[in-house]
Amino acid sequence: MKKFYILSIVFLLFTTFSFAQITVSPLSVEKDVRAGEEFIATINVIGGNTTQNVNIELYQMTQDLSGNFDYVKATSDNFLYSHWIEFPNSITVSPRSTTPIEVGVNIPSNAPFGTYNFILMITPEVETSGTIGIIIRYAIRITVHVQGTVITKVEVEDLKVVPDEEGKPVIQATIANGSSYDLVVSTEAILRDKSGRMIERLPLKSPYMEKNNITAQRILKGNKVVFSGKPAYLLAPGEYKVNLFVNYSNRQKVFTYDINVPEEGFNFTPPIELALILDNTEFSYELYAGAVKTFVINLQNMSNQNVTVQVGGEEFVSLPKDRSLLSWITLRSPSSFGVNAQRTSRVILSINVPKDVENGAYYGKIVLNAYDESGEFLSQKKVNVETIIGEVNYDVELVSSNYEKIEGSGIFSALIKNSGERYIIPKGSLSILDNDGVSIGVYDLFPSSQEWLVPSQETMLIGEVPILEEDGYRYILTIYNNEQRLKVFEGELM
Repeated sequence: MKKFYILSIVFLLFTTFSFAQITVSPLSVEKDVRAGEEFIATINVIGGNTTQNVNIELYQMTQDLSGNFDYVKATSDNFLYSHWIEFPNSITVSPRSTTPIEVGVNIPSNAPFGTYNFILMITPEVETSGTIGIIIRYAIRITVHVQGTVITKVEVEDLKVVPDEEGKPVIQATIANGSSYDLVVSTEAILRDKSGRMIERLPLKSPYMEKNNITAQRILKGNKVVFSGKPAYLLAPGEYKVNLFVNYSNRQKVFTYDINVPEEGFNFTPPIELALILDNTEFSYELYAGAVKTFVINLQNMSNQNVTVQVGGEEFVSLPKDRSLLSWITLRSPSSFGVNAQRTSRVILSINVPKDVENGAYYGKIVLNAYDESGEFLSQKKVNVETIIGEVNYDVELVSSNYEKIEGSGIFSALIKNSGERYIIPKGSLSILDNDGVSIGVYDLFPSSQEWLVPSQETMLIGEVPILEEDGYRYILTIYNNEQRLKVFEGELM
């Protein structure tokens, strides 16, 4: 077993940075105007700690299929509306003072109705004098809506089901904005079987929406964006129907499609797994001594045969007995019941917390087994249940670490133990240092599964690293619970 030490890391960068930066406000201006009108938009530039020259350039806004926006320098050749806007090409900003930029927008009397976006790229000239300079550019959006007869045109150019990187089905819709105005769009799909019975309802999002955690996407006029969503219950090849609801400008348009999902190219759930599908496999509650909490496990039989479901319980491996909550759980529905093909059911349970319970986290598993009409086992699902009483802490121990050369690559493994009071889903980040203390790289370590690691349980984190031919290397291992950093360890690698 290798020696290891707990290390607190503070990163110090002995380099002088130039923070003589400006700030700009507002970052966007939006106006409703009529053809022939003009207006002045004022953009305020606040100086840093030095006098700075600031350049101002006109860009146009573009958009790709993922919904992301980009900016292209505008010229009279590539941007027909560049002559609508006037502004100084540069200004001088005094330290800690506000300098206004007056932007004149003159709408021609024959301007077509619609949305027009102008981007002013404001860039300070920073003299770093040998230091490392950080230059921040500001893209100020000026959006002009020329009012008139509003004609909105939203079309779905394509709707299909495609496999993701794991072969799981993804519903993908390409939505085009053929309007003269920008539109803010949200979409939702209802998946139905070929007879029209609803299977599930799910939102479709663009990559831009996912990245920014938003529920709607602005689509520039004349542009199109791809929206997608992963259905949980599209579990087999065959014929389906999709109702696509497209919401925009306080309106809604519904598109209906008949689609055929082939078997080739997809990684569908095995047929026996369709007999028992749960809507939730994790329940966590913060309760108090003497509390009673009722919860429901909803399930579906998506197979083409009737099944019998039996309900039981199971302890987490290595969990101390005094941290089990199985004795607190009461089954309020039958422990064995039938579910017809393509039908739903539910299991009702309650947690009865003892009055003399100590603070901490308590765990147990609900186990559901499905059998066919002849009694043959089909499928099993497990539901994790957690109850938290009072305050709990997170902690982790490094039990051992090891480096091996296996089949032309280096493998680093770390055996860790959850020494805290609550479950974690661990992962690791490994920095390898040479004899001079210089990092040669940072590498990810993962467990074999993303299951709960409850208190006192151990798991192995493994990752590929370079082949190291010499001794003297050290490592810095950071353990995370999802994205939360728990603890840092240091040790000798070879």
